[in-house]
Amino acid sequence: MPKDRPDDHGQPARLSPWASLRHRNYSFLFTLAVFAATAQQMRQAQIFYQVYELSGSAFQLGMAGVAQGLPIVVFGLFGGTLADFMDRKKIILVTTLGNLLVAVALGILTRSGRIQLWHIQVGMALTSTLNIVLTPTRMSIISYLVPRSHLTNAVSLNSAASQGSHFIGPMLGGLSLAWVSVGDAYLFNALFYIPALIAIIGLKIPSIADAVREKFSLASVLGGVRFLFSEPVVVAMVMLDFVIIGFGYFRPLLPIFAKDILFVGPAGFGMLSSAPAVGGMIATVSLLLFGDVKSKGRLAVGSFLAYAVSVGVFALSSNFWLSLLLLAVVGLANSLQAVMRQTTFHLLTPDQVRGRAFAVFHMFSQGANGFGATEIGFVAALLGAPGALLFGGAVGAVLTLGCWMAMPGLRDFGTEVPRRW
Repeated sequence: MPKDRPDDHGQPARLSPWASLRHRNYSFLFTLAVFAATAQQMRQAQIFYQVYELSGSAFQLGMAGVAQGLPIVVFGLFGGTLADFMDRKKIILVTTLGNLLVAVALGILTRSGRIQLWHIQVGMALTSTLNIVLTPTRMSIISYLVPRSHLTNAVSLNSAASQGSHFIGPMLGGLSLAWVSVGDAYLFNALFYIPALIAIIGLKIPSIADAVREKFSLASVLGGVRFLFSEPVVVAMVMLDFVIIGFGYFRPLLPIFAKDILFVGPAGFGMLSSAPAVGGMIATVSLLLFGDVKSKGRLAVGSFLAYAVSVGVFALSSNFWLSLLLLAVVGLANSLQAVMRQTTFHLLTPDQVRGRAFAVFHMFSQGANGFGATEIGFVAALLGAPGALLFGGAVGAVLTLGCWMAMPGLRDFGTEVPRRW
């Protein structure tokens, strides 16, 4: 166990919702997560608005999405490797500062009237590249900063910060564009990284012992992939997430349901889009109030099944309020499985490979949305929007039930696991 890592001595059986925040270093990490994630969501909204304002082209919006997604594929494994071979605090500091500088550069270019689409695309790609390093590094250090008994609580708080940023960030992005010019909105966005940088300065991260460090090589870069396939519980959860979330990726089809099936128009579309986030927040708050969950495997698998079934029933619903409820259940189930999946990763991942393991975790998690958008569009063209989601829900339900029956180690996984750190 690295020096300075909190231990479990004297920890109560039932934790308060804010227990992890009593650990000074975790509170700094949480502050970083709140401000950095909010700023990221805010700037994404600002960028998409400016791209459409300059081009009036849906194609250019798609190209901005490509600029955001391509670095995940190209640099994903390398980003996680840095976290295992370099000073993690310096990595977090440099990548956060880099995000601030991208916002300032876009603001200056816009205010000067020199901004062009390629500038914005480069800014989007740079931001994505920085976050491909920042995100797995930030996620990988959570288990260094809290006792083992606090992991579910710490991951739940981290999830709450992420979900809150998806609410607050786009809202602040839109309000900033309404209040000031686009250039000033970017500069306003840059201000959010200042509290994040202050939190990083106060953050103390235990270092990995030199005895467990590997030499940097191509084989070491692939260490996260090797670990993933060496742990049946981990690989099962990652694959379940990728397939079930991918085949059941409902968001691209919500406009069709709002307009042509539920007949609720733009306002109803907004409510449908927000319902999963409401369910996700309910799940996160419930986990914070309930405390550590012993049967992590059962809750994760049950949540995957609830997600798949809810998506399938939503596909058949023609009642707006029932559809809202089902989407809230989808968000609740997705949040529960995500927290259990991340907690399991922390419990089973050795210190020396944690950055690379979380890079693979992040790649699959983010890749599920890209795969899902492609798959759901193709199937919807063949079967219609309800048929596509019904098919996706059926695939997810069958896969989940198959894993439940075939993998007792997955469904019985809990807190009593071999200590890896």
